[in-house]
Amino acid sequence: MRFNKTLMGFSILFAGLLVTGGCASTNGAGTGTQSTTTEAAPAPTPAPAETSNASSTQSDIESTLSKDVTYGFDKSVLTSEDRRILKKDAAILNANPTVHVVIAGHADERGTDTYNIVLGQKRAKAAMMYLVNLGIKKNRIKIVSYGKRSIPGYDLCSDHNEQCWQKNRIAHFMKITM
Repeated sequence: MRFNKTLMGFSILFAGLLVTGGCASTNGAGTGTQSTTTEAAPAPTPAPAETSNASSTQSDIESTLSKDVTYGFDKSVLTSEDRRILKKDAAILNANPTVHVVIAGHADERGTDTYNIVLGQKRAKAAMMYLVNLGIKKNRIKIVSYGKRSIPGYDLCSDHNEQCWQKNRIAHFMKITM
């Protein structure tokens, strides 16, 4: 009996993923997965990011994009500090139109792998949509979720405490020059 309930739960989850995947945009830019958790209302549309006439140096680009956006436990809502960081990122991206970014969403170790992948995706998408609202073209931004897994060249904190978990609840930016 317990096996049947578990199988039924997975069937419902799988069907839900298929339905939400079928509603994806056709322009190829959206890769998000919807979740049933309730989120706060989206932030108001931000003012356009400042642009610079001169391209930034590689060092400027990498140091600006190296600042991670952080999130609260089980949240994908941007804080005022996150929006400040993303405005700087947008200014760098506006000044350097050949620079593209990958935003990698992460979660702390708590929760299932599936849940953390979805949460990481929501975090990366929140950062991407804020940049798009600042005038960055969506085709210059790719999003991916690693959940609670590390990515090559960027190790997550492995301690089992709140300070470490906070460090892992991020959207991490990686520069790609086209």
